[in-house]
Amino acid sequence: MKVYRILLAAGAAALLLLAGCTREMKTAAVSDEGEVPMQGFDASMSYDYRMEYITGGVPKQVMDKINNHIIRYDILYDEDETSVDVPAACRQWADGQVSTYEADASEFAEDFDEDDAWMFNWSFSIDGSFETACKERGWQTYATASEDYTGGAHGSYFLSYTVFDMKTGEVVTEEDFLDMEIEELSDLIYDKVLEELDEDMWDAIYETPHPNGNFRVDDEGVCWVFNPYEIGPYVLGVLDAFVSWEELAPYMLAR
Repeated sequence: MKVYRILLAAGAAALLLLAGCTREMKTAAVSDEGEVPMQGFDASMSYDYRMEYITGGVPKQVMDKINNHIIRYDILYDEDETSVDVPAACRQWADGQVSTYEADASEFAEDFDEDDAWMFNWSFSIDGSFETACKERGWQTYATASEDYTGGAHGSYFLSYTVFDMKTGEVVTEEDFLDMEIEELSDLIYDKVLEELDEDMWDAIYETPHPNGNFRVDDEGVCWVFNPYEIGPYVLGVLDAFVSWEELAPYMLAR
C-alpha cells in the first residue's frame, strides 16, 4: 500500500541574503515509495522519490518560477508543463514509472523465462533538495540525483544542479558571470578534475571537460559536475571540478 506524505523541512531550509536583508526560505519535501509486482514472474519494480520545494519566505513569483522549473526539468522532463504543484508532479512521475514498467516489462518478458526474472527487478529514484548557496550574490543551488535500473550489468545514475537567482527566480548560467570565450577556463577545469583522481587514472579521461552548465555554487566558489560517461568511463563515477572565486577572477564578467 502506498504511503504518501509531505515532510516539513523548514528547519533545513537555506538562509539567503535577499534585497539586503536576511530572509528564510521556507521549504517542504514530498516523498513516497512503492513496489509493483510483475505478472507471471518473481520480479517487481520499485520506485521512490523525495523532492524539496519552496513554500514561502520569498516573493510568490519567485517561488512559483523555481517550483515550476523543478517540475519541468527535474521531475517530469516536460518543458511545456506549467503547474507549480510539486506533490502532484511527483505523483504523476511515479504513475508514469508504474505504467512504463507494466507495459515494457510485459513486452520484454515474452522472450524470456522464469530463470531470467532477475532482469525485471527494475527500480527508479529521484531525490531533489536545496543545497549550497552563494549569499553574496543571492544564488541558491538545487541538486537532483536520479537513479534507475532496468536490467543489465548496472543501472544509470546522474546528478543535476541548477543555480537560481533568488531575487528573480531565474536560472543562473555560466554566461551570466563568466567570459566563455577564454579557452584557459576549460584548462583550469581540466586541471581541477585531475586533482580529484589518482595519477594512474588520468588517462581514463577521454574528453576534455568544458563548462557544461551543470554546476553548484557556494560562498567559496563554483563546482562543475561531470556525470558518468560524460568525460570518462562509468567506473570513475561522478567527477567534480571545484574552482574558487579567487581562481575564477580572471574569467569573470564585470559586475
